[in-house]
Amino acid sequence: MYQIKSVTLTPVILTLKQSFKTAHTETKRRPLTIVQVTLFDHVTQQDVIGYGEIQSFDDFTYAPENQIMSMSIIQNILLPQLRNYQFKSPKEFAGRLNTLTAYGSFAKSGLEMAIWDAVGHLKKKSLQRLIGGTGTKVPVSVAIGLADDFKAMMKAQYQRHKLKIDGATNDWQKLIDVLLDYPNQHFSIDANCSFRDEDFSFLAALPDNVDFIEQPYSANDFVKHAQLQARIQQHLSLDESVNNIDDIATMLDLHAADALTVKQGKIGGISNAIMAIKMVDKPWIGGMLTSGLGRSVDLALASLPNIAFPSDISDSSRYFERDIIKEKLVVDRGYITVPTGFGIGVTMDFDAIADMQSANTINVQY
Repeated sequence: MYQIKSVTLTPVILTLKQSFKTAHTETKRRPLTIVQVTLFDHVTQQDVIGYGEIQSFDDFTYAPENQIMSMSIIQNILLPQLRNYQFKSPKEFAGRLNTLTAYGSFAKSGLEMAIWDAVGHLKKKSLQRLIGGTGTKVPVSVAIGLADDFKAMMKAQYQRHKLKIDGATNDWQKLIDVLLDYPNQHFSIDANCSFRDEDFSFLAALPDNVDFIEQPYSANDFVKHAQLQARIQQHLSLDESVNNIDDIATMLDLHAADALTVKQGKIGGISNAIMAIKMVDKPWIGGMLTSGLGRSVDLALASLPNIAFPSDISDSSRYFERDIIKEKLVVDRGYITVPTGFGIGVTMDFDAIADMQSANTINVQY
């Protein structure tokens, strides 16, 4: 049996090398909260430390939970109810979190990630082995923001390129021409809720190298997504619409999409992500400008069976001026190696964390 002895929350702000622009907003500074859990194993009488991160943003333009809400939920709802709680596995722990509140998916994800990391160290197994992933490398894609240099990104040899568009300003014919210029490259299109009804007429002209269209309409409009999915040949993949397992059930019942952008940090954690992957026909792992710690978790999830498309996990050189882990996640011909160390499998850079800390550390002792 496992039991939490202490939790430490450290808010940080990571600086992107270049601003990332979507139809929602433009991001240059990425807030995260690092979760450090000291876990006690009653069988071996060992203490071990695990790390996770709360991946909510600083506002509500992308999801209905921001960092302030996440911190409030984890301090005032989750941690008080976990005192003296004992559990046999990370999956059981995740189930307990889901009973404590229907909200706070980002908060629950950060805490559960740290538990998986700690249990991996206790069992001397990688996260990939713990969850049943296979293979040494996974195919990855890159998200190309509205302000990015398209031609430069195309030279990186990713397995898929995700093109961010803004339906309000998008030149559809220009987009189609660009896609036709690269007939052997796989693409997806991410509208971030920005489609207009009149954009439908252009979808029939999209070439076959577009694997799917991500989140065309607003987050709450499952019906409009279902109507669109019934009328087009392309796969739809929902992202903003899905913030928990119940949202996935709604998506499936309404046939709103046949693909799903799985983001463990947004739907309640690794256990929920594994469940989501089993629920849908075409799951794939999305990204949220997370640190190397979170992206290492994504790599393990991307190695699970049934992942339909290359996952949004690009090279470390693409991301931050300074990361919170010491390892570099390097793309080699469109693939990244899955970490094999115990737990999540990477080394925390505590000097970087100290330099990027943005508010006081919060310590909870049980």
